[in-house]
Amino acid sequence: MTRVKKALFGSCAVLALFASTAIPAANADTPTPESTQSASENEHSQPKAGNGPSKAPEEPCQIGVDKWLAQAPSAYSLLGMKEALELSRGNVRVALVDSGVAAGNAHFKDAVEPGVDLVESGDGRKDSSGHGTAIAGQIAAREVSGSGVVGFAPQSTIVPVRVYVDSSDDAKRAGKGPTAARTADGIRWAADQGIRVIVVPQSLTSDDVALRTATQYAHSKGALVVASAGNVEQNANSGSQDTAVRFPAGYPEALSVTAVDAQGNPSQSVVHGTHVEIAAPGAQIATTFFANGDCMFAAQGASTSYATGYMGAITALIAARYPDETPDQWKYRLLATALRSSPSQRTAEEGWGIVAPFNALNFVNDGTMPGPQNPIYPPIQKTANPVIVKPDLPVDTTTPRRLWALGISGAGLTIVIAVLLIRRLRAKDE
Repeated sequence: MTRVKKALFGSCAVLALFASTAIPAANADTPTPESTQSASENEHSQPKAGNGPSKAPEEPCQIGVDKWLAQAPSAYSLLGMKEALELSRGNVRVALVDSGVAAGNAHFKDAVEPGVDLVESGDGRKDSSGHGTAIAGQIAAREVSGSGVVGFAPQSTIVPVRVYVDSSDDAKRAGKGPTAARTADGIRWAADQGIRVIVVPQSLTSDDVALRTATQYAHSKGALVVASAGNVEQNANSGSQDTAVRFPAGYPEALSVTAVDAQGNPSQSVVHGTHVEIAAPGAQIATTFFANGDCMFAAQGASTSYATGYMGAITALIAARYPDETPDQWKYRLLATALRSSPSQRTAEEGWGIVAPFNALNFVNDGTMPGPQNPIYPPIQKTANPVIVKPDLPVDTTTPRRLWALGISGAGLTIVIAVLLIRRLRAKDE
């Protein structure tokens, strides 16, 4: 771990491990969520497995049974949220384009307003998957007595945009699974409502025209799409790292979010690639569970869905504090101030680094920060080292003459002394 990361993560208390669930990775050939649980809130005691192998949540995470986690999310202290929330509480509307939100959870009192259901009838305030509810809790969960779970933008309001029921094969066959077209429609709908922070914890390997134009449309309306950079596919060859660009995260108008593990290290369970822009914690996520309190998600590995949830909340803090700035300016704040070992370099694993909320909220863009492209100022020009010309030294024409004269004088004196010595010796001999 780099010195910067140690400073961020080394001083944190170890998160107590509660009953947990392992969440399946995404099927990235379709715009499925990075991790999901599929279940009917009314018919099952436990969520069904999603698309791919997974473990159902162990006790106490049971649908119909309220349970609370006393420990706050580990990322709260890791990211310095206490200090960040002194600057902004995120009092903005946040669209969540996902599986809906179980608005009956006690954490969502006054936190979820009517949205839209593009799959079935309704206003988006129901969730058969559990995925959207978990992300919503990361963003806007209100405090509940006996629970440590709290949203990272605790005064934000979630507007659910339900674009799929779940990612199971049954849902897909029924036409209720995730699709690029419905996700695109959801982004457009949110932008038309004047919502400026649009969270899309889904990914697609193909550059879909409808998805691309919807992301561009939202950007033109003053909204920033915060999207998952993608998880490694379930059946991917473990010997090679998946680097395929995911969408909508891969579009320049969006913010592409990857996940690091609970210690702040790059994760092999997520996609590394040229489209990765910023990282956030995506493992050991304590958040809302259907209408029944709390649960721990992604206990065994990082997931970009949950990193996107935290990033959506932090974007809401930025949007609330700087409402007159553009989406590109918000994005630049986050990228320029992210924690990284080299200010001028990004990596395929973490992009421009791990998000630093307090720094982003305090950032003053004066055009001098090295790193990502600045939306206001031109690129910093590297100044060449000045060429130092060695001055011409004055030619001393007198010194050589003096030395020559001294040399001649010295030689003459030597001859005179020698002659005198010879004469004296001769005189003694006579």
